[in-house]
Amino acid sequence: MDKSTLGGLIGGWALVALAIMLGGVGFGPYIDIPSIVIVFGGTIAVTAGQFQPSELKRIGDGFKIALNESQTEPLPELIEKIIFYATEVKKHGVMQIEQKVLTEPNAFFKEAFQLLVDGTKPDVLIPLLELKLEHMDKRHTSLIGVFSNMGGTAGSMGMIGTLVGLVAMLANLSDPAAVGPAMAVALLTTMYGALTGTLLAGVVESKLDQKHKTEVTACEVIITGTAMISAEESIGNIKMKLNAMLVEAPQ
Repeated sequence: MDKSTLGGLIGGWALVALAIMLGGVGFGPYIDIPSIVIVFGGTIAVTAGQFQPSELKRIGDGFKIALNESQTEPLPELIEKIIFYATEVKKHGVMQIEQKVLTEPNAFFKEAFQLLVDGTKPDVLIPLLELKLEHMDKRHTSLIGVFSNMGGTAGSMGMIGTLVGLVAMLANLSDPAAVGPAMAVALLTTMYGALTGTLLAGVVESKLDQKHKTEVTACEVIITGTAMISAEESIGNIKMKLNAMLVEAPQ
């Protein structure tokens, strides 16, 4: 479980709940069915209309990825592992690492080093791995875009609900009993939209983007490492190049 994501979500919603409790009126006034229908129903409807079913099915996966620990190795450990493989190849030949490569849990790492074991030259290896990375980037960007859209749509639906409430309120100024419910819709839809966009979709979007950038950097390190091993570069050159990428990697 990713403690920072879970802690941020729980902490944010808990602080809002605490503020409501300290307000002295309880949760009742903050629950409004028309506002819920406008914001949540509207966000779901608009999102469903803007994306393909295949992308919508991945929303659950997005939540899981955001809430679970990253499967990507820390970059220093990844670089050390590549240096280890490079050293083994240098000392004993590429076949020395074949069995160990088959046990690697990182699919991208495993595929890259299997190409290396197969004797793939850098001019073929690099385009193949970059193509795989490009398609991974597209998948990740598409999923991040769904949550980005959900956050923006929730805020927009909140504003639409505010306008609906204001119109209803102005149309019933002569009826004091109708002004209160209309005002509730006007205010609570904005609140629901802001909370959904910031404390739900926004958190997931930001965490997915962060994990995506980390994974892309790790893949770039793997591509560079395997290409240099295939080109029979010295261990010192490989270590220097990969460590330079570590310094430039997003923190």
